[in-house]
Amino acid sequence: MRKNLPVYDNEVLVREDQYLISRTDTKGIITYANPAFVAISGFALSELLGSPHNIVRHPDMPPAAYADMWETLTSGASWGGVVKNRCKDGSFYWVLATVTPIIEEGEITGYTSVRVQPAREQVEAAEALYARINGGTARGVRLHRGKVEATGLRRLGGVLAFPFQSGLRSRLFRQATLSSALFAGACAAGLAQAWDSLGTTSAGLLVGATVAGIAVIYLHSLRLGRSVLAPLRDAAGVARQIAAGNLAMRIDHEGTDEVARLQFYLDMMRKSLLGIAHDVYRGIAGTTQAAGGILQGNTDLSRRTEEQAASLEQTAASMEELTSTVRQNADSARQANALAATSMEVARRGGQAVGRVVDTMQGISQSSNKIAEIVTIIEGIAFQTNILALNAAVEAARAGESGKGFAVVAGEVRSLAQKSAQAAKEIKGLIEDSVQRVGEGSTQASEAGDTMQEIVDSVRRVTDIISEISAASDEQSTGIEQVNRVVAQMDGVTQQNAALVQQLGGTVTELSSQAQELRNAIRVFRIESRQQ
Repeated sequence: MRKNLPVYDNEVLVREDQYLISRTDTKGIITYANPAFVAISGFALSELLGSPHNIVRHPDMPPAAYADMWETLTSGASWGGVVKNRCKDGSFYWVLATVTPIIEEGEITGYTSVRVQPAREQVEAAEALYARINGGTARGVRLHRGKVEATGLRRLGGVLAFPFQSGLRSRLFRQATLSSALFAGACAAGLAQAWDSLGTTSAGLLVGATVAGIAVIYLHSLRLGRSVLAPLRDAAGVARQIAAGNLAMRIDHEGTDEVARLQFYLDMMRKSLLGIAHDVYRGIAGTTQAAGGILQGNTDLSRRTEEQAASLEQTAASMEELTSTVRQNADSARQANALAATSMEVARRGGQAVGRVVDTMQGISQSSNKIAEIVTIIEGIAFQTNILALNAAVEAARAGESGKGFAVVAGEVRSLAQKSAQAAKEIKGLIEDSVQRVGEGSTQASEAGDTMQEIVDSVRRVTDIISEISAASDEQSTGIEQVNRVVAQMDGVTQQNAALVQQLGGTVTELSSQAQELRNAIRVFRIESRQQ
């Protein structure tokens, strides 16, 4: 026998509302397990399906219990008893198990096990019995269809206790015995009163009739028991098949007696459960399909949301870079505005300096003109002095010897007058050249002044434009920061949407899992026969 080890002294209690259901084929291979059985066993559903049912067998269970179970099941009867099973982690749990063969067209096609919470008294009694069986000290008792049955002389005591049991057969036996006793008493009383008037033959016939009557009473009770118990066993078998989830069986409810009506109502219950199971199957199929569609749509939405979130993150990063660039441009524009203002001030001062240079050049030009006039006067004086010197020389010549000294003086004066005239002429040429150059410089200074004014005007316009650019850059920076905040908010909302989409995906997955669990749970009902 298979021994599943290790085992630990750690009991898992089955709740009162837990129903552990499994189904196996005729070879004991698990074909179905409900969620409650999967949960308490500790195995995964994939580990249970396709495995032998003895995967949960506990070493403390005696082989005789399973031998009795298989002997009972192969005979077509149901087996029920207290069983100790092993969890995957070595823990154990006690259940009150009922194993029913699934019968189709008179042939066993599988077995369904339904386990519920046992009473602690049942657990203690079973634990003591199994320990005695494993220890070889369980004498006078045996397991029969999961129940403890006496053997040997103890069984004789059970037979003697039969009339006092609470079963229907015992009650019919008591009723037949009481009826026979009353009938026999009445016959004996009548026979005693008429004994003297009756002959031996008549008395013998009366005694024989009494015995025959008693036999008829017992035979009638026996036939009554069979006529009642057989249909009740059939009805109990139908109820066991329905309890095992076999809704594909056929129920014969011909007749009009009470048992036939019971069979009829059992068939109605079977068909009602069958209709409910079909409706649940269709609902589960629709729910599974809808959950699959929602899951697919949610998966697409999640993918698109993640793509949008990634795009928004890239956009946010680009907006951050653009914000930084615009902020730098705004700072550069403000610096350029300040430099332009400084340049305009410098240009304005340059214009003023050029204006002053123009004024100075004009003053120099006027002074040069005055000097030229003075030089002209000096030249005229030198010319007149030269004339006077000539006249003095002429008069000195006329004077003769007395005029020689005066002639020498007149010659010197004439020579000085000629030198002065020559110097005045040269000065006049220089002054005229200076006046010409001063005039050209004044003209150029005037042109430079006009150019500087144009530069000042241009710098002022550039300053105004740069000021406008700086203001626009500030507004652009503010606007981009607002856009950046909006993008950040959109990114946060998108992240929240992505989280919600993931949460919805988890919910849909859970819904699909629950639908699958519900589908597995409803599979306990067998709604189609093997031939369909």
